[in-house]
Amino acid sequence: MIDIKRYNKLKEEYGHVSSWTIWGQPTTGVSSNIPDMSIFKDKNICNKLNDKYVFVGLNGSSTHGNQDDEPWKNFHSSYENQRDYKLRYALTGSEFWGSYITDIIKVFEGDREESKEVSSKKFMSKLRKHPKVVDENIEIFKNELSILSDEKPILIAIGNDSHNILKNNLKGYEIHKIKHYSSWGGPEEYKKEVWEKLEKIFEE
Repeated sequence: MIDIKRYNKLKEEYGHVSSWTIWGQPTTGVSSNIPDMSIFKDKNICNKLNDKYVFVGLNGSSTHGNQDDEPWKNFHSSYENQRDYKLRYALTGSEFWGSYITDIIKVFEGDREESKEVSSKKFMSKLRKHPKVVDENIEIFKNELSILSDEKPILIAIGNDSHNILKNNLKGYEIHKIKHYSSWGGPEEYKKEVWEKLEKIFEE
């Protein structure tokens, strides 16, 4: 579970760019009900969350909707072509359910809108031309983690780009990598590939 004070502080400072790996259950199909935010209205929500693991994507996307209107919308997109549901499918019923999830690059030279490039290839090309942006966001990320817990959580990068940034710029953390949920393939295939990576956490 998460301390309510930590939860509220994270919501206040990072709720517009982060979320938790907890979703409403599918209703009409495997991809349904992802944008249901009523789960965060539960007065006992903190009992369903944990600070052991943090999933880390690359950057926020404009397809997640207006996150300033409602916190925790990141990774809970209503955009029909998003594949957040594959991550839900992979983590349902596991101890990774309810983990904190965020992006490593939240602002681009102080501008959040500039960080919302949908294409990771274009975004990484842009990032290589502005290396100080990584330094800025690593510091933001460290502060984010300090609010989440006094202990260092296990970091699980979603995709190669976020993994490389974490490995090259963040020392002293256990870091793992899973395939990005936007990749081709169905939810069952994705779940299998994800668990081939996640099971290594328990072997160490």
